[in-house]
Amino acid sequence: MTAGHRWAIATALMATGAIMWGVADPGVSAPLMIIGALLPAAIALAVWGSVGGRVPGAAAMGGAVVGALVAVASHALVLAFAYVFFLGFAERAVDVLDAIKVDPQITDILNSPWTLLVMVELVVVAPLTEEFGKGLGARLANPASRRQAFMFGVAAGAGFAVIENILYASGAAWFGEPWTALLVGRALGVAVHPLATGLVALGWWQWRNDAGPGSPIRLIVAGVGVHAMWNGSLVALSVADGAYQLSETSAAASAVALAYSAVFGAAVIAWLWRMTVTVRSGDETVLPTDLTTSRGVGSWLILGAAVLVPVAVLVLTFPTIF
Repeated sequence: MTAGHRWAIATALMATGAIMWGVADPGVSAPLMIIGALLPAAIALAVWGSVGGRVPGAAAMGGAVVGALVAVASHALVLAFAYVFFLGFAERAVDVLDAIKVDPQITDILNSPWTLLVMVELVVVAPLTEEFGKGLGARLANPASRRQAFMFGVAAGAGFAVIENILYASGAAWFGEPWTALLVGRALGVAVHPLATGLVALGWWQWRNDAGPGSPIRLIVAGVGVHAMWNGSLVALSVADGAYQLSETSAAASAVALAYSAVFGAAVIAWLWRMTVTVRSGDETVLPTDLTTSRGVGSWLILGAAVLVPVAVLVLTFPTIF
């Protein structure tokens, strides 16, 4: 066991313990919330313990600072664009849903054009802009090899995820909501940001250096795609959950969302581990994104099949959706 692995275990135990303490005692102070937000750092430390090399502190800071700044700036631009162009279109989209007789509960949830804007932000804008910002933060750390590029990308993704955890948990606490519930939900997808940015940074490095196996574009698209699939699936489940709450028929969607998030998160962790083993060994085959291999096809089939879960929940929630 390397020093990185020991630090990863210690960080994971501290973060998990802080979250559990917060669940048991909702009145605990903010410092405990910050400790609970550090769980993504344990993922980066575990990967560093396996890959080795230079401590990726600069990359983690790059992801936290540059990634956050790019995300904030891009979201601000999207909001400005939406105010001028999108909101009128979104209002017409709701009218179209009514015209084609989509389940009224859907139109109740999507009645506000701002709701549609948030959905577009989460599913399309966030994966594209955030992965660019985090990837830029990893690039600023000057990786000198494929191994460093992947490691720095993972660290940048983890740094960004920690900042995002703190901001989201702080916002929940500010509005009187339990910050522990938010961190528990985000803990299920703890490896999404590290894996996504690791793939993007690796693809970016191969494109810049014209080196390494596989298509750099494929790696970048895979990283953005994982992020988009995670966000999109949770949006679909949230819509279903909102419909259940409106109709007061069942709270089953919340349980389904939790179970789905856990399974999807476990699949992402397995994918990240496979990438780590591949990069560490110097294997010239990037299996998880290579559609010419059975393992590569299997990885995408598993993730693609996972998306059917929120789709099925939507159909069960809205039986007249068609």
